[in-house]
Amino acid sequence: MATTKERILITLAPSTARALRARAKREQTPRATIAAQFVEICLLDVPTLTLSPDGEARALRAIRAYERERRAGTIRELTGSLADLA
Repeated sequence: MATTKERILITLAPSTARALRARAKREQTPRATIAAQFVEICLLDVPTLTLSPDGEARALRAIRAYERERRAGTIRELTGSLADLA
């Protein structure tokens, strides 16, 4: 069953959710851990996980920026501690 953070990613950016699931499988890490890291990195300005229309728009912009970086090959790796990721 998907966590709240995973459901947000699946709803807002299915391709990102698939990439994070693949990474979790490769690293044998729980999907929830990878999703939580991604949400903490990309959605820092969204104060809660119950997104308002404005919060959803900000989240979509952050996820689309991540997608552009990932396609361009400039995305930071989602490994290590959160201090390394920020």
